[in-house]
Amino acid sequence: MLKKPQVEFDPLSHLHNTYENDLKIVNQLIFEYINTTEPLIEKISQALLSAGGKRLRPLLCLASADLSGGITKNSHKIAAAIELIHLATLLHDDVIDESNLRRGKKTANTLWGNKTSILVGDFLFARAFELIVKTDNIRFLEILAKASTTISRGEIAQLRCSCSLELSTEEYLKIIEYKTATLFAAACQTGSLSSEADENRADFLYKFGKNFGLAYQILDDIFDYTHKNRGKETGEDFREGKVTLPVLLGYNADPNKHIWHKYFGENKENYNSFNAIKNRLNNLDSFNQSIKIAQEYAKEANKMLESFDSHVKKDFSLLLKSFLDNNS
Repeated sequence: MLKKPQVEFDPLSHLHNTYENDLKIVNQLIFEYINTTEPLIEKISQALLSAGGKRLRPLLCLASADLSGGITKNSHKIAAAIELIHLATLLHDDVIDESNLRRGKKTANTLWGNKTSILVGDFLFARAFELIVKTDNIRFLEILAKASTTISRGEIAQLRCSCSLELSTEEYLKIIEYKTATLFAAACQTGSLSSEADENRADFLYKFGKNFGLAYQILDDIFDYTHKNRGKETGEDFREGKVTLPVLLGYNADPNKHIWHKYFGENKENYNSFNAIKNRLNNLDSFNQSIKIAQEYAKEANKMLESFDSHVKKDFSLLLKSFLDNNS
């Protein structure tokens, strides 16, 4: 008798299925809040939404609410607002980074220009905060306004440190905490609070989201050198002069530092040098060392779940594990 092929369990798809109905409500809210009499805004916003994406931040918000006591109408509003904030940052990021691809498709700045992309990003930010106000909860407004400020600080810090091989590991980690982990943390914290959980419980999930986000971004930085067909061009971070964790670890471990300045600096060579730096990172074991650091953050994230008792706790742990397993 032939055995049936085993279907590999995908924690992200499982979460999507678990919260399918809630995500439909969230998506309806998002489309409602990008609806406007200005057709270009709708066209760009809908193009960005239809390009796909994991909806990871809304999922974390909804699951955190579920873990803390139950999903409410405010959970849906907050999840939608967080995705609008995220979409706004994507539009702004692509302008800053001069990116050509986002989720495998041409970026808005490539199709409609930088000015339009920035203004539509501003519109999405504004609409996100209009939606947050609808919760009638000043605490949500406080958390997400602070998160948005922190994200901007991270973008500016990354721009300031562009092409700087003297960037410390601590500075790099602070940048990705600000740019990426902050919104993950805020999604988990506000999700928990939307279920009317107390601040202490929500703080555990804030720390979970922060550590989750740090692990996630480190893995994404490794992807730039190791994974094709991920919706972005391989080597994009390299071409933009972003000094990420694998680069820092490789540069610090290599006695021949002059080579790095040749390949990775303000006067770096053309894209052909990407393969040379990738091979050097492999030889210096920079990717494996970076994965180990991501695993430490994943462990810290899991520790934050120990006091919870719910199926969601297992879902979060499996999601973390799957990201690590698929990128190791």
